[in-house]
Amino acid sequence: MAKAESSSAGSDTAARGRALLASRVAAAPDALEALPERQPSLRRLLPPAAVGPRVLVATGIGTSEGHARHFAEVASRCFGWPARFASTASLQRPPHAFAKRDWLVVFSQGLSANARHALQHADAWGGVVLVTGLGLDAGEDDGLSPEKRSWLEALEARGAVRVDLGCGAEYGSLLRVIGARAGYVAGWSILRTLAHARLEDAGVLRFDPPALRAAQVAAPHRVAEAFPESEPIADFFRPERTLLLLAEDGVVDFAEHLTLKIAEGMLRPQPRALDVLQFAHGPLQSIANRPASLIYLASGGEGAGLAEDAWLGRLRATLDPSLHDLRVLRGTLPWPLAAVEFEALFDQLVARTLEETGDDIVAWPGAAREDALYAVAPASPDLPTERKSAASLPFEARVWPEIEALVAAGRRTALIGLGSIEQHGPHLPLGTDRWIADALLAGLEARLDDAVAIPAIAIGCASEHLDFAGTLHVEPETLEAVLRDVLRSLSRHGFERAFLFTAHGGNLDALEDMRDRLGAAARPLALRIETAPRVGAMQSAVVEAASLAPSAAGPHAGEYETSVVAHLRPGTVRSDTLEPGRIVAPGESQGLFYPSLRPNTESGVLGDPSRAAAERGEGYLDAWVELLAAAYREAFGGGGGDEAPEVAGATE
Repeated sequence: MAKAESSSAGSDTAARGRALLASRVAAAPDALEALPERQPSLRRLLPPAAVGPRVLVATGIGTSEGHARHFAEVASRCFGWPARFASTASLQRPPHAFAKRDWLVVFSQGLSANARHALQHADAWGGVVLVTGLGLDAGEDDGLSPEKRSWLEALEARGAVRVDLGCGAEYGSLLRVIGARAGYVAGWSILRTLAHARLEDAGVLRFDPPALRAAQVAAPHRVAEAFPESEPIADFFRPERTLLLLAEDGVVDFAEHLTLKIAEGMLRPQPRALDVLQFAHGPLQSIANRPASLIYLASGGEGAGLAEDAWLGRLRATLDPSLHDLRVLRGTLPWPLAAVEFEALFDQLVARTLEETGDDIVAWPGAAREDALYAVAPASPDLPTERKSAASLPFEARVWPEIEALVAAGRRTALIGLGSIEQHGPHLPLGTDRWIADALLAGLEARLDDAVAIPAIAIGCASEHLDFAGTLHVEPETLEAVLRDVLRSLSRHGFERAFLFTAHGGNLDALEDMRDRLGAAARPLALRIETAPRVGAMQSAVVEAASLAPSAAGPHAGEYETSVVAHLRPGTVRSDTLEPGRIVAPGESQGLFYPSLRPNTESGVLGDPSRAAAERGEGYLDAWVELLAAAYREAFGGGGGDEAPEVAGATE
């Protein structure tokens, strides 16, 4: 909803509203041409998953709701990406933990009080994009109040990306014009940017800017084809008449937005928008014997005419010409580009109606009562003590100048994690230990300010699992040779220290044996090999804190590892094979593994994964990262935290 201006006695606010509407209609084509094809700032949100978010969650309120619904529809229909619209009210509460893998895209031209409810949990999302007409360079005259400024500053400090509509808040009248069109174009720009990052074809969202301009400029002529200028138009939109918008071929997804334009621009009850197929399921019967006005939206594009005319013929056959007035608004652009064209067409409908009725969209009815709902806006969040940096790219996703720059900036400690490709029962994939090692490395790098994580060494010493198909094993001397060469490579590139740990317990003995030799071979690089066996105790403690039996954690493929994998790689756990394995008694763990685990557990599982849950996996992983961070600070000090005693290790 736009913000009302006070009017002096005797001023013709209705005429001022019509003049404001005309000026914004004239300025809209230029404003849209100035919007960029892509949004480079979105790159800040793409790491560490370079393919982008798991799900796009779009929201908006008032005029912006149509943009959010259209955005989600285009993302799904044109690209096959998981996307959904969520009402702003549904986002008032903190989202589920899985939101950390999703993006929240908020459309709000004026950063309205009610839209801010969706932004109060910005830290809970993997990325936040705000599509707005306001920026920190605006002033109060442009609609940027001190409260909105504090919101923009807090969101920017939290890493949110602002996409500029380029038209300000567009206050002064109830109806928005430029922003109502620009919201669609900005949404396409975001989607093109994601497609570009994924090397996907965004051809469906490419268009000729002159064609978009021409469609907007020609709007008066297109409207006149349906509503001749020689006849009054206000009677068609009289509040006493039922008004319906009908469409097909996907046009209905932005027709709902057009109904709000009618409500705000003509000050009449908001009509309903329907797919033409839906008309026979209730709406027809409700108007069968009463006067009604119907607008059919026919989009352009290749092959559009024949199908639309066929449906129009069927629609006409259901109507009574003595009661029902059907008008057809024909666009020239295909879906989804027709969204902007129909905005222009409906702006013309509003302008002509206001000329006849003299209604006032500057001092509009009910303006004094709006604060009852606006006054419950959430308080602006406090600024974080430090600006949130963009999520870090994985080592292998960087380019060499970026690594060189990181080392030059002081990140001279390499983090090295060892994994394994080995059996983890019938329910966990062979890559479990490697995935966990990579996650530990990423979490550790995020907690330190002087270190860079390299990719986990995937294959380790796993002879104890070779009796299970799929396990890959290298001898300890092979692993030592690989680590020696990796450390020498890192030293050559300017790294001065290395912190080495394992996420697979089968590597521990090999690391202990090679400790002195590897340290000598790595000089002048200083090497810390972390093998303190405390992870098992940590696992039992955090599982018990979750009200589960400590024995369920298991030293191999139990509840702990299964919950972590369910969090890291949703959908990879074979839930139909989640059954308890051998429950390990205190002190017998290592004796069960060697020389082969299989005689001691036919399934390959030690522990009980049957009650695993992804929501616990995140906390489990954090506890392990904290053990490693404490060991790192003990070894090297600093690193962005206080020193702590040596506590780290690995599970099998």
